[in-house]
Amino acid sequence: MSNNQQEKSSKALSEARAIVGDDLFASFEPDLAGGMANDHGLTEVAHDVRRLEAGHERTNGFAKIFAKALTANENGPLSDLQFVAKDMYALAGHENHFGSKLRLGPANRHAFVLEQLLGGGARLSGMAKMNEMALGPHGFNELDGHVLNPIAPDHMPGGSSSGTGALIADGAVDFGLGSDTAGSIRIPAHFCGVVGYKPSHGLVSRRGSMTLCPGLDVVGPLARNMEIMLRVAPYLLREDPRDHDQHALTSVDEPLKPMRPSRLGYFPELLADCPERTAKAMNDMLTMAGSHGVDLVAIDGHPFGHLSRAAIAFQSAEAYATHRDHLDGDLIHDVTVRQRMQHGAGYDLADHFLLSKARDLALVQWQKTYAHIDLLLMPCMTIEIPLRQSYEEADPDGRMAMVGSITSLSRPVNYLRLPSVVLPLPQLGSLPHGMQLLGGYREDLSLLQHAAWMEAELISA
Repeated sequence: MSNNQQEKSSKALSEARAIVGDDLFASFEPDLAGGMANDHGLTEVAHDVRRLEAGHERTNGFAKIFAKALTANENGPLSDLQFVAKDMYALAGHENHFGSKLRLGPANRHAFVLEQLLGGGARLSGMAKMNEMALGPHGFNELDGHVLNPIAPDHMPGGSSSGTGALIADGAVDFGLGSDTAGSIRIPAHFCGVVGYKPSHGLVSRRGSMTLCPGLDVVGPLARNMEIMLRVAPYLLREDPRDHDQHALTSVDEPLKPMRPSRLGYFPELLADCPERTAKAMNDMLTMAGSHGVDLVAIDGHPFGHLSRAAIAFQSAEAYATHRDHLDGDLIHDVTVRQRMQHGAGYDLADHFLLSKARDLALVQWQKTYAHIDLLLMPCMTIEIPLRQSYEEADPDGRMAMVGSITSLSRPVNYLRLPSVVLPLPQLGSLPHGMQLLGGYREDLSLLQHAAWMEAELISA
């Protein structure tokens, strides 16, 4: 290789490392003992490829369908469940696309959360499509093709975990892995009528997954229902001794079971801003919760306007700091993705420090204000699911405005580091919709149990 070729190759690797993060990049480097291992500890198990292909035809949700399902434990507790992983999780022997032009070659080892699920017996059917570089709440990708919403084909499927949400809603799989920086798990759950769980920031290991904004990024699952979610979540909450950024809970030894909250808070002003059918469905939930002995707490006003603006500033500053070195290259195709990253160019390190301190204070104030409430109920967004055509026909500024409207109530939750679950509401009309439940910081187990109770007693009953 000539010096010029070596220089270009070195620059390309540097850009690749910057765009996906050191932890994920390391998953694609050879082990020190010798090149790529051939035995990844996985077993191939027959699955219904035709059914998966039919699901793909309805959703365009798969980045890749495996010829046979993969697992590391054929008889494990999760062996009856099929799942997909957003195409940003390292899987040994597989090359990720990240919804982008980026190619790193086959990974040498699994992402931690993927390894835990496979070890539990869950069967991986394939990789799911995503927005380019996990940035976008709409499900559009000009490189890989747009994902379709199987429940409302003329409307957006949500993103950036678009393929995961759509394939679960279609029934092709039982659950899937997504990621969430400003709503990318919860928005597809809301748009497609499935369950989405965004963990508290830092609780679940991100080792072996793509980095967008490390201060906001979380990895987490979407599922068909809370029964499946309660089975899957403990595997993700395990401690990863190699992830020094993770602050795990103590191990979850007992099965998670539905648990009624004592006090349920809600924001009447936010409910009044929702589409009529969504407001009615959430008010019905509150009425039924009250009839089951839950103490309802109406909260005057809400803090999400200024929290959303603060979250935009923090995300812009961090995304630009993380990815600025390759914004002049051609790795990023989507104009809106590039535009959103470049928004942070006006922030320096001092600004980022101040934004981080403000964020810490915001969490302290939040925890103090709502310490007396077990669970908060609020909308996932206050707009109807947008039509696909409205995004396709919008100019870049119009698309940016649409992104802001979609994420205005999900983005602040990432900023505050809080856990959240989106549950599908009864479908009053032709479109899916959901409600967002918030728990206290690092009180994820209680949140999951409260959400399971809400689903079992108020939605499915």
